[in-house]
Amino acid sequence: MANKRGQVTLFVILGIVIVAIIVLLLAFRKDILPKTGSPENIDATMKGIEKGIRECMAEAADEPITRIGLQGGYLSTPEGSYRRWNDYAVSYLCYNQAGKETCTNRFLTMGKMEEQLSEAITENMGKCMDIDEFASLGLIKTIEVIPGNAMDVTVSIAKDVVNIELNYKVEVKGSSGSKVKDKFEIAIRSPLGELYEVSQDIIDSETTFGRFDQLTYMLNKMSLYTIYVQKPYPDKIYQIKLREKDYMFQFAVEGEPS
Repeated sequence: MANKRGQVTLFVILGIVIVAIIVLLLAFRKDILPKTGSPENIDATMKGIEKGIRECMAEAADEPITRIGLQGGYLSTPEGSYRRWNDYAVSYLCYNQAGKETCTNRFLTMGKMEEQLSEAITENMGKCMDIDEFASLGLIKTIEVIPGNAMDVTVSIAKDVVNIELNYKVEVKGSSGSKVKDKFEIAIRSPLGELYEVSQDIIDSETTFGRFDQLTYMLNKMSLYTIYVQKPYPDKIYQIKLREKDYMFQFAVEGEPS
Protein backbone atom coordinates (compact mmCIF):
# COMPACT_ATOMS: atom_id res chain seq x y z
CA MET A 1 0.00 0.00 0.00
CA ALA A 2 2.87 2.35 0.83
CA ASN A 3 4.39 1.71 -2.60
CA LYS A 4 1.08 2.47 -4.32
CA ARG A 5 0.69 5.71 -2.37
CA GLY A 6 4.26 6.65 -3.35
CA GLN A 7 3.51 6.02 -7.03
CA VAL A 8 0.34 8.09 -6.87
CA THR A 9 2.21 10.93 -5.20
CA LEU A 10 4.90 10.80 -7.92
CA PHE A 11 2.31 10.97 -10.69
CA VAL A 12 0.61 13.90 -8.97
CA ILE A 13 3.91 15.77 -8.73
CA LEU A 14 4.72 15.06 -12.39
CA GLY A 15 1.27 16.29 -13.36
CA ILE A 16 1.74 19.51 -11.41
CA VAL A 17 5.16 20.06 -13.06
CA ILE A 18 3.74 19.49 -16.55
CA VAL A 19 0.84 21.87 -15.91
CA ALA A 20 3.27 24.47 -14.55
CA ILE A 21 5.46 24.19 -17.66
CA ILE A 22 2.46 24.64 -19.95
CA VAL A 23 1.30 27.68 -17.97
CA LEU A 24 4.80 29.20 -18.20
CA LEU A 25 4.99 28.56 -21.95
CA LEU A 26 1.63 30.22 -22.49
CA ALA A 27 2.59 33.17 -20.30
CA PHE A 28 5.94 33.81 -21.91
CA ARG A 29 5.27 32.55 -25.44
CA LYS A 30 5.84 36.00 -26.93
CA ASP A 31 9.36 36.05 -25.52
CA ILE A 32 10.17 32.43 -26.36
CA LEU A 33 8.76 32.06 -29.89
CA PRO A 34 10.24 34.00 -32.88
CA LYS A 35 8.47 37.26 -33.49
CA THR A 36 6.79 37.70 -36.84
CA GLY A 37 8.50 40.54 -38.60
CA SER A 38 11.64 40.30 -36.47
CA PRO A 39 14.95 41.44 -38.00
CA GLU A 40 15.98 37.78 -38.28
CA ASN A 41 12.93 36.92 -40.38
CA ILE A 42 13.36 40.01 -42.52
CA ASP A 43 16.99 39.07 -43.17
CA ALA A 44 16.02 35.49 -44.07
CA THR A 45 13.43 36.74 -46.52
CA MET A 46 15.87 39.16 -48.14
CA LYS A 47 18.51 36.41 -48.43
CA GLY A 48 15.98 34.23 -50.24
CA ILE A 49 15.21 37.09 -52.62
CA GLU A 50 18.89 37.80 -53.27
CA LYS A 51 19.60 34.12 -53.99
CA GLY A 52 16.65 33.83 -56.37
CA ILE A 53 17.49 37.04 -58.23
CA ARG A 54 21.14 36.06 -58.72
CA GLU A 55 20.14 32.63 -59.99
CA CYS A 56 17.70 34.28 -62.40
CA MET A 57 20.44 36.66 -63.60
CA ALA A 58 22.79 33.74 -64.29
CA GLU A 59 20.08 31.79 -66.10
CA ALA A 60 19.13 34.82 -68.20
CA ALA A 61 22.75 35.51 -69.18
CA ASP A 62 23.89 31.99 -70.09
CA GLU A 63 22.41 31.69 -73.57
CA PRO A 64 23.15 35.24 -74.81
CA ILE A 65 26.80 35.04 -73.70
CA THR A 66 27.23 31.76 -75.57
CA ARG A 67 25.36 32.94 -78.67
CA ILE A 68 27.11 36.30 -78.98
CA GLY A 69 30.40 34.43 -79.27
CA LEU A 70 29.10 32.00 -81.88
CA GLN A 71 27.58 34.84 -83.90
CA GLY A 72 30.63 37.04 -84.03
CA GLY A 73 29.67 39.62 -81.42
CA TYR A 74 26.09 40.23 -82.56
CA LEU A 75 22.84 38.83 -81.17
CA SER A 76 20.77 40.46 -83.90
CA THR A 77 21.95 39.71 -87.44
CA PRO A 78 20.24 41.75 -90.19
CA GLU A 79 20.13 40.34 -93.69
CA GLY A 80 23.43 40.76 -95.51
CA SER A 81 25.46 41.09 -92.30
CA TYR A 82 26.19 37.43 -91.71
CA ARG A 83 27.13 34.08 -93.20
CA ARG A 84 25.08 31.01 -92.21
CA TRP A 85 27.41 28.34 -90.81
CA ASN A 86 26.56 25.25 -88.75
CA ASP A 87 23.10 26.61 -87.91
CA TYR A 88 24.48 29.95 -86.68
CA ALA A 89 24.30 33.38 -88.28
CA VAL A 90 28.02 34.18 -88.13
CA SER A 91 28.47 37.93 -88.49
CA TYR A 92 30.83 39.52 -90.99
CA LEU A 93 33.33 41.60 -89.02
CA CYS A 94 35.14 42.57 -92.20
CA TYR A 95 33.34 43.40 -95.45
CA ASN A 96 34.66 42.73 -98.93
CA GLN A 97 36.38 45.52 -100.87
CA ALA A 98 35.65 45.04 -104.56
CA GLY A 99 38.76 44.11 -106.54
CA LYS A 100 41.00 43.99 -103.44
CA GLU A 101 42.31 41.25 -101.17
CA THR A 102 41.82 43.45 -98.11
CA CYS A 103 38.50 44.05 -96.37
CA THR A 104 36.76 46.86 -94.49
CA ASN A 105 36.57 46.59 -90.71
CA ARG A 106 33.01 46.59 -89.39
CA PHE A 107 34.32 48.03 -86.09
CA LEU A 108 32.56 45.85 -83.54
CA THR A 109 33.26 47.33 -80.10
CA MET A 110 33.18 45.86 -76.61
CA GLY A 111 30.59 48.49 -75.74
CA LYS A 112 28.31 47.28 -78.52
CA MET A 113 28.45 43.72 -77.18
CA GLU A 114 27.77 44.92 -73.64
CA GLU A 115 24.74 46.88 -74.82
CA GLN A 116 23.29 43.87 -76.65
CA LEU A 117 23.87 41.56 -73.69
CA SER A 118 22.21 44.04 -71.32
CA GLU A 119 19.07 44.10 -73.47
CA ALA A 120 18.95 40.31 -73.90
CA ILE A 121 19.50 39.59 -70.20
CA THR A 122 16.81 42.09 -69.20
CA GLU A 123 14.34 40.41 -71.55
CA ASN A 124 15.25 36.91 -70.34
CA MET A 125 14.94 37.89 -66.69
CA GLY A 126 11.29 38.66 -67.29
CA LYS A 127 10.82 34.89 -67.73
CA CYS A 128 12.41 33.83 -64.43
CA MET A 129 11.87 36.82 -62.12
CA ASP A 130 9.39 35.81 -59.40
CA ILE A 131 9.96 37.83 -56.22
CA ASP A 132 7.16 36.08 -54.32
CA GLU A 133 8.72 32.69 -55.04
CA PHE A 134 12.21 33.92 -54.10
CA ALA A 135 10.88 35.45 -50.88
CA SER A 136 9.18 32.20 -49.88
CA LEU A 137 12.63 30.67 -49.29
CA GLY A 138 12.78 32.65 -46.05
CA LEU A 139 9.37 34.26 -45.83
CA ILE A 140 7.22 34.60 -42.72
CA LYS A 141 3.78 35.13 -44.20
CA THR A 142 2.99 38.43 -42.54
CA ILE A 143 6.16 40.09 -43.84
CA GLU A 144 5.44 42.40 -46.76
CA VAL A 145 7.66 42.24 -49.85
CA ILE A 146 7.59 45.25 -52.18
CA PRO A 147 9.31 44.63 -55.54
CA GLY A 148 10.60 47.35 -57.83
CA ASN A 149 8.87 48.32 -61.06
CA ALA A 150 11.70 48.26 -63.61
CA MET A 151 14.92 46.33 -64.08
CA ASP A 152 18.09 48.10 -65.17
CA VAL A 153 20.82 45.65 -66.25
CA THR A 154 24.40 46.74 -66.90
CA VAL A 155 27.01 44.40 -68.42
CA SER A 156 30.76 44.84 -68.27
CA ILE A 157 32.98 42.46 -70.26
CA ALA A 158 36.43 41.80 -68.81
CA LYS A 159 39.16 39.49 -70.09
CA ASP A 160 37.86 36.29 -68.55
CA VAL A 161 34.60 37.27 -66.89
CA VAL A 162 31.33 38.96 -67.72
CA ASN A 163 30.13 41.17 -64.85
CA ILE A 164 26.40 41.77 -64.58
CA GLU A 165 24.79 44.37 -62.34
CA LEU A 166 21.05 44.68 -61.77
CA ASN A 167 19.55 47.87 -60.33
CA TYR A 168 16.18 46.82 -58.96
CA LYS A 169 14.77 48.01 -55.65
CA VAL A 170 13.23 45.42 -53.34
CA GLU A 171 11.90 46.25 -49.87
CA VAL A 172 11.04 43.76 -47.13
CA LYS A 173 8.86 45.20 -44.35
CA GLY A 174 7.93 43.69 -40.99
CA SER A 175 6.30 44.90 -37.80
CA SER A 176 9.66 45.80 -36.25
CA GLY A 177 11.57 47.19 -39.22
CA SER A 178 12.41 46.93 -42.91
CA LYS A 179 15.28 46.19 -45.25
CA VAL A 180 15.93 47.55 -48.73
CA LYS A 181 18.29 46.28 -51.43
CA ASP A 182 18.56 47.93 -54.83
CA LYS A 183 21.67 46.39 -56.42
CA PHE A 184 22.45 42.76 -57.29
CA GLU A 185 25.69 41.61 -58.91
CA ILE A 186 27.06 38.40 -60.39
CA ALA A 187 30.21 37.49 -62.34
CA ILE A 188 30.07 34.77 -65.01
CA ARG A 189 33.31 33.11 -66.04
CA SER A 190 33.73 33.52 -69.79
CA PRO A 191 36.71 34.35 -72.05
CA LEU A 192 34.50 36.50 -74.30
CA GLY A 193 36.62 39.62 -73.74
CA GLU A 194 39.91 37.84 -74.36
CA LEU A 195 38.74 36.11 -77.54
CA TYR A 196 37.27 39.37 -78.82
CA GLU A 197 40.75 40.94 -78.53
CA VAL A 198 42.19 38.07 -80.60
CA SER A 199 39.51 38.64 -83.23
CA GLN A 200 40.63 42.27 -83.51
CA ASP A 201 44.21 41.15 -84.15
CA ILE A 202 42.95 38.93 -86.96
CA ILE A 203 40.82 41.68 -88.47
CA ASP A 204 43.76 44.13 -88.33
CA SER A 205 45.78 41.65 -90.39
CA GLU A 206 42.94 41.06 -92.85
CA THR A 207 42.36 44.80 -93.37
CA THR A 208 46.09 45.44 -93.87
CA PHE A 209 47.32 42.39 -95.79
CA GLY A 210 44.21 40.51 -96.85
CA ARG A 211 45.34 37.44 -94.95
CA PHE A 212 46.19 36.12 -91.50
CA ASP A 213 48.83 33.56 -90.51
CA GLN A 214 47.16 31.70 -87.68
CA LEU A 215 50.06 29.27 -87.13
CA THR A 216 52.58 32.06 -86.53
CA TYR A 217 50.12 33.89 -84.31
CA MET A 218 49.42 30.82 -82.18
CA LEU A 219 53.15 30.15 -81.77
CA ASN A 220 53.79 33.76 -80.77
CA LYS A 221 51.05 33.41 -78.16
CA MET A 222 52.68 30.21 -76.85
CA SER A 223 49.76 28.10 -78.09
CA LEU A 224 47.38 29.77 -75.65
CA TYR A 225 44.76 29.95 -78.40
CA THR A 226 43.47 27.51 -80.99
CA ILE A 227 42.41 29.23 -84.21
CA TYR A 228 40.66 27.44 -87.05
CA VAL A 229 39.98 28.92 -90.47
CA GLN A 230 37.03 27.56 -92.46
CA LYS A 231 36.62 28.61 -96.09
CA PRO A 232 33.04 28.33 -97.30
CA TYR A 233 33.25 30.01 -100.71
CA PRO A 234 33.88 32.88 -101.07
CA ASP A 235 34.23 33.76 -97.37
CA LYS A 236 36.44 32.88 -94.43
CA ILE A 237 35.22 31.95 -90.98
CA TYR A 238 37.63 32.27 -88.08
CA GLN A 239 36.95 30.17 -84.99
CA ILE A 240 38.88 31.10 -81.83
CA LYS A 241 39.10 29.16 -78.57
CA LEU A 242 41.32 29.06 -75.56
CA ARG A 243 43.31 25.85 -75.68
CA GLU A 244 41.32 22.96 -74.21
CA LYS A 245 38.31 25.19 -73.46
CA ASP A 246 34.84 24.94 -74.98
CA TYR A 247 33.81 28.59 -75.33
CA MET A 248 34.24 29.82 -78.90
CA PHE A 249 34.20 33.18 -80.64
CA GLN A 250 33.71 32.91 -84.39
CA PHE A 251 33.25 35.52 -87.09
CA ALA A 252 33.26 35.82 -90.87
CA VAL A 253 35.38 37.77 -93.34
CA GLU A 254 33.43 38.47 -96.52
CA GLY A 255 35.09 37.38 -99.75
CA GLU A 256 34.47 38.40 -103.37
CA PRO A 257 32.86 35.87 -105.69
CA SER A 258 34.86 35.24 -108.85
